Amino acid sequence: MKILNKCFGRLLVIGLALLAVGCAGTPQATVKMDKNLISDDTEVGIVTLLPSKATTHIYGAGCLLCYGVASGLTATLDTHLESTISTDELEQIKAIVVEKYTSLTSKTTVVDAIDIDKLKSFSGGLGFAKKDFRPLKEELGKDVLVVLQIDAHGAHRLFSSYFPQSDPKGYIAGLLYSVDLNTNAYLQYKVIDEKVQPDGDWDEPPAFPAVTTSYYQAAEDVKRDVKLHLE
Repeated sequence: MKILNKCFGRLLVIGLALLAVGCAGTPQATVKMDKNLISDDTEVGIVTLLPSKATTHIYGAGCLLCYGVASGLTATLDTHLESTISTDELEQIKAIVVEKYTSLTSKTTVVDAIDIDKLKSFSGGLGFAKKDFRPLKEELGKDVLVVLQIDAHGAHRLFSSYFPQSDPKGYIAGLLYSVDLNTNAYLQYKVIDEKVQPDGDWDEPPAFPAVTTSYYQAAEDVKRDVKLHLE
């Protein structure tokens, strides 16, 4: 009986530990904009973090050899994306964000890029930023910081080891969120993860018209979703 109790106790501890890990790993849900939290006296800063170039983003090629083979298979498409796709569409997404916040408060300005990774961690849980943005209140002279963070744009292609599992899709991914610099709480939070399947045969080098079109469609979809999210 003592052994059974001891085993049960260990299983209970393990179960609680796994539950805690599961809770800790719960992703942040979408936080819809509450316009009542921003008045015309609110000082808002907007920072945009954009990638330097478009490329094919490879997922599922888990080992170095697999990734090398996958990169070889996407090399021609990469060359096309890097040479023809600018950040113009991303700048248009930024313009939408600036316009929406400016309509809420005239004290909205674009601020210089911030190295968010250098901020200290914050353990407020869901509804709060994982980094401590509060020191930026005095540094920037702002009440709210809006972050448009685009982590990837170009194409998305899924692999299993070095075997392609999907066609390259038009792709834009990142985050759009705003942080109350007094409390570190999210006032608004949205994951951007848009993939568009090319229409017809995608493998048409060197211009890859189907993939290119799918990228611009992904950009239009993101613009639409950002507008709706900030309404």
